[in-house]
Amino acid sequence: MNLHLQALQPFLLFDKAIPYNEAITLHPVRMKDYLSFQQFQLALTLRKDSIFRKKEYVKMGYLAFLQYACRNTSLAMEYDLPLLPFYYDFLIGLLQLVCGEETKIRYSPQTLAITVNGFALTERVFDDIRKILLLQNDIDFDPEEFKNIDTVHALEKAREFEAKKKQEQAEIEDYIDSLAVGLGLRADEIADLTIRKFWRYVKRMNRHEEYLACRFGQMSGFVTFKEPLSSWMTSIGLLDREEALKTDEGELRGKING
Repeated sequence: MNLHLQALQPFLLFDKAIPYNEAITLHPVRMKDYLSFQQFQLALTLRKDSIFRKKEYVKMGYLAFLQYACRNTSLAMEYDLPLLPFYYDFLIGLLQLVCGEETKIRYSPQTLAITVNGFALTERVFDDIRKILLLQNDIDFDPEEFKNIDTVHALEKAREFEAKKKQEQAEIEDYIDSLAVGLGLRADEIADLTIRKFWRYVKRMNRHEEYLACRFGQMSGFVTFKEPLSSWMTSIGLLDREEALKTDEGELRGKING
């Protein structure tokens, strides 16, 4: 199955479930499950090769490592990751959330092997599913990005700095309220939105408001811009990522060392 964004676009466009094979169909997570998903997604976004540099860990596949880390409190203490022993449980919870209520998910308490409707979750299958879930739920995480731990820490600090610079801080309930007011949606309608669409609507509404303010200032004659205003209907994909963090590993390391 082609797992690139363009290949999955027919499913993403209108929040359709993505059939991986005859046994596994992946449904986009909806806002009603947002809080659970925020915890479960930790099972997808661990930077294994950046953090765990020992050869034995690097050689492990991602799924095998989650199984190895399950209940492994000494490993969690060594790397100061207190929730690490529960990442395997988060994965089970995530599969139950995205595979549908009728799906039978089984796992062995001894081997921690997982089956979905009788289909074994191999390392390759899990890697495929992981890629789909990252795209399907608009998780800003690239498994291949920044494999050096120093760079990862620098990136995290940069993101924290950018967040602190923002004068207005908002919690998820504030965004929900704003979308309800801005688009005239009821709470139950927002709860039924997929997480991916919810954040796209928030970004689009924000861009629309900014565009109108800039356009009004321009039309009044009191404000001029060096560059033409971009339409509020242009892409909100990569362009909406934090501009200060758009850099490759080499550039980031250069800034740190410089």
